[in-house]
Order: sequence, then C-alpha cells, then structure tokens
Amino acid sequence: MKHRQSKMNIFVVLLYAILMIGCKSCEKQMDANELSSKLQAIVDSVICVESEDPIHSAVLLVECPGFQWKGAAGMADGKNETMTADHKIKIASIGKSFTATLILQLMEDGYLHLDDTIDKFLDNPVVKLDSLHIYEGVAYGRQITVEQLLHHTSGIKDYMEDPRFIPRLLEYPQTQYSPAKILNMYYEFGTNRKAVFPPGKGFSYSDPNYVLLAMIVEHVTGRTYHAMLKERIFEPLGMENSYLEYYEEPRGDKPLSHAFASTIDLITDLNTSCDWGGGGIVSTCEELNRFFRALIGGKLFDKDSTLKLMLSAADEGRGVKDVYDYGLGIMKRSIHGLTFYGHGGAYDCDAFYCPVKDISVCMSLNQTNTHGKRNKFLRQAVMLIM
Repeated sequence: MKHRQSKMNIFVVLLYAILMIGCKSCEKQMDANELSSKLQAIVDSVICVESEDPIHSAVLLVECPGFQWKGAAGMADGKNETMTADHKIKIASIGKSFTATLILQLMEDGYLHLDDTIDKFLDNPVVKLDSLHIYEGVAYGRQITVEQLLHHTSGIKDYMEDPRFIPRLLEYPQTQYSPAKILNMYYEFGTNRKAVFPPGKGFSYSDPNYVLLAMIVEHVTGRTYHAMLKERIFEPLGMENSYLEYYEEPRGDKPLSHAFASTIDLITDLNTSCDWGGGGIVSTCEELNRFFRALIGGKLFDKDSTLKLMLSAADEGRGVKDVYDYGLGIMKRSIHGLTFYGHGGAYDCDAFYCPVKDISVCMSLNQTNTHGKRNKFLRQAVMLIM
C-alpha cells in the first residue's frame, strides 16, 4: 500500500510539473502573440497616404533572444500591390557598411592599408586628384587617406547637397550613371572647390567618399564593385535577394517595393544609379539582419582586431551630435540606453544590432521625408523587445 501511495505521489508530482511547464509554455506563447500584435500596430500606424510626403508602405523586422518577428503594412507600389515583410527594399546609405566591409577585408588580405593616400589607387583622369579637394585655394586631393574616406573626415563636400542635384536627376530621370558620370557631375557643380576642411580636420558626411572607396575596390581587385559584393558578402551569407541595383541583374525571387521622394516614385520615375558605392544596394530586412549580425559578430573578418578597429573608431567623437557617432563605415547609436551598431539610409530605413543584448531591428518607411516618424518608429520597436 505504501509502495503504491509512493508511486501515486511521484505521479502527482510529475503531472504537476508537466502542467506547470505547459502553463509556462502557454504564457510565453501568449506573450509572443501579444508582442507581435503590438509590433504590427506600430507598423500599421505609420502608414499615411494623405500627405505631401506619403508613406505608402512600411516593413519591420526585430529579433531578440527567443523571439523573431517581421511584419509589413501598406501598398508596396503605392497603389495595388500589398506590402509584405519579404519585399526587397532600396537600402540607400546602409550600403556604406557593405562598402566599408569590403575595404577592411581587402586590408586584411594585403591589398591596401588604411593610411594609404588615395593617389596610390586613383591617380587617373576620372578622379582628377589635383583638383578633387580644394580648400581655401589649396589642393589637398593627394593627401586624403583611405581611412579618412571611411569615416568621412576627408573634407570632400557632398554633391547631393547642391541645390542643382535633384533638379538634374529630374531633368534626365533615366540617365544610367557610372562612377565617371557621378564624378563629372561633382566637378560640373564645382563641388570640388567647396571642400569643408583640410583632410583629417573635421567630420562631414559625404557620398563621394564612398564612390571613391568603391573605385578603390575595383582598382585593387580588377573586378567590379558589384562582383566583389556578391563574392565576399552576399553569397557567403546566403543573401540571395541582395544586389547592386542598375549595375547587375536583380537577384532572388522576392518582389521589390517602391521607394518615394515625396510623390516621385523612385522605381518607375527615376533611375537612382548615382547612389552606387554610397548606397545603391537592394536587399530585404531579413538579409540586412543577417548581414549586421554576421558583421558585428566578427564573421566577416579574419581578425578580431579588424572588427574592433571598425567599431572603436566610433568612440573618437565623430558624427552628428545626439544622433550617432561614426566609425569606419558604421554608425553607433544609443537607443533607450543600449548601444547599437549599424547604419541608416535616405529612404528612412535603418538596420541596427545591439551585441550586448543580442537585439536587432531592421526597418524601412520607403520615403525620403517622413517628418520625424522614422526615429519614433525605430525607438518604439526597440522599446517593445528590450
């Protein structure tokens, strides 16, 4: 009898344990469902089509230990095509982190050094080093280093800030740009004579820095920039839907969402090949998440010291005050007290990863001017998964 009672007691304890595990599992599932609903509500709330700068679509992916979620809202083409979480997006300046990764990989392989002056690679009639950077009447082009291009301390002014830039694109909306055509526009606008400081004497975010870096990639490897992206990053990471738009055939089977500049459709109305090494990549939130987790996890470099160099450069006080610090092709941001590394782009898109908490967030509003909604959207998403 005692033996049977003992068995019964053990059975009761085991049954209780199983029930408790089941309850805990249900509780976690309910929490995940509730969190998913709240994240979807954030995505839904940002859609605003009745505006001079309409947000037709939004996409978000978040990941933290034990939880990953992706969702979307709106119309991918601004009309009839439902936006999904798997749509490809134009990632704009997030592409700078890819260009910087290539440069640092090539440094590891002995193709270049960060303190090399760019005349070692770009002394040609297209770049025109002797007139590339003129500050107060003095030419500094031959003094610029690879490292200064990477963290925007070259002093080269951004041609995209010229008031003639957008009108030029709109006047010739289907122009296919090349690095040479991009630099021709830079010189035509006289941007070369408007350098903001001598090399190494300040910080000024500028797309031409990354056009020149992509040109260096091509020079030292003898391969195209997009071929090197595919060989060294996209294929090793299984990024099947990522490619350099306008310079190669689209990759992958996911549809491409439209991005807008106010009401201008940047897929149907304008060729944006002038982005090139500064931000011409198309990808998906899932693949961006994979890239930054691999990058910050040290999987894209052979040496731990290379990643440390890339990130620690952001601790040197460069960047936009109270917005981000800038390393070697990567932004460091504080969001709700946590340190995130990644990059943002002009289509109000962001991809950031916090290694300490293993939290990542990738998003896009597919509009160049969202009147502050982008940062609020990002912070709300992070707050929910902290």
